[in-house]
Amino acid sequence: MKLNHIVMGTLVSAVLLMSCSDDKAKTDSHAGHDHDSHQAAEKQETGPDGLVLNNGEKWEMDEHTRNSFSKMAESFLDADHASLDGQGLKQSGVELQNELDVLIKGCTMTGEAHNQLHVYLTGYIPAVQELTASGDMEAAKKVKHYLEIYDDYLE
Repeated sequence: MKLNHIVMGTLVSAVLLMSCSDDKAKTDSHAGHDHDSHQAAEKQETGPDGLVLNNGEKWEMDEHTRNSFSKMAESFLDADHASLDGQGLKQSGVELQNELDVLIKGCTMTGEAHNQLHVYLTGYIPAVQELTASGDMEAAKKVKHYLEIYDDYLE
């Protein structure tokens, strides 16, 4: 049953992420794509989670994305997860998933910064879904890892 929740959550998130990309593809022309920054990102050393810096700098996120991640980090990183039982950890996952849904629905980013956000989300979303489904401490540690590295690559 837990596996079904994870699979369904992954599928829903993938569809939402693809719709974000599809909407951008409809409004952005091929000429609008910043090939130079994409090529520069490919030449850089890839971090442990597949992320790269923007020529040594963090990728700038839009205000909507910064606000969403600020809310997620504040609510999750400030909590004492060791004191929570499985249901409490699952509820933390549900709250993160709700904010992720808001983030994805309001996505307006384009270009390589948007691409790097998607790289980040390919690890973060499954971590949140696992926490929501399992409510275990290992899943909480994965979510914590992603929230902690957000500021290393994205701002």
